Amino acid sequence: METLRKIQLLLVMLTIAACKKPTENIKIVIDTDVIKYTALINVTDGQNGSAAPAGTTIAITGAAANDIYELSGKKDIKLSSGIVTIGLKPTVAPAVNEPITINAEINAPGYNKETRQVTFRTETKQQVVNIQLTRTGSTAPPIVTPPPPVFNNVSLTFTGRCPNRTDIEVRPSVYVYFKKSGSNAAFQYLGYMDKGNISTNLLQQGETYDFQIVYGAETYKVSQRIDQTSYNLTLDMPAACNF
Repeated sequence: METLRKIQLLLVMLTIAACKKPTENIKIVIDTDVIKYTALINVTDGQNGSAAPAGTTIAITGAAANDIYELSGKKDIKLSSGIVTIGLKPTVAPAVNEPITINAEINAPGYNKETRQVTFRTETKQQVVNIQLTRTGSTAPPIVTPPPPVFNNVSLTFTGRCPNRTDIEVRPSVYVYFKKSGSNAAFQYLGYMDKGNISTNLLQQGETYDFQIVYGAETYKVSQRIDQTSYNLTLDMPAACNF
């Protein structure tokens, strides 16, 4: 964890917002794009598509398990809202024709154990692994969630904010989920945000959406009504500020 934190600090950039004095209005910008090969694990209840229940645990096993970290650099890997992003530590990478494979074992009270193989390959920097839990004794097949409808492109720029530190901004590189505000539906995958930026055709003009990310075993959300083609959104991200 400490090694990854040091690498993250090497990616901190200083931008000067004023020309009066070199020391005035300096912004510390944290780039979270440290772990290059990542996999988002999304665990849901297979009967209704909701996030994994409280008490659900994840364990990483296999020969490469020691090389796996949570996206924020933590070795302690936990689910939040049924989600966690894991990845290879920065000094480890797959080679051509030599992928790196681990297993994700999911346990939840009242559900059958699920194990899913996750493979990191040179040509795939990001991937989503969906794991549906089945209730113990249930014979019902898991639900199939239809893909969301497609609309015109909308660009979103997310900026992370550190509590009590107005001089720090976070440029998150994370997976984003969304749903219509006020809906009882489960969150759906929107896409991967690169350094705070994402463009998508899954948002309808005139609708309000909740956006969700998970980082450092914490869930962060923000809402926005879509009436134009681009927005700047701000998220409180205290887990990104522990350095």
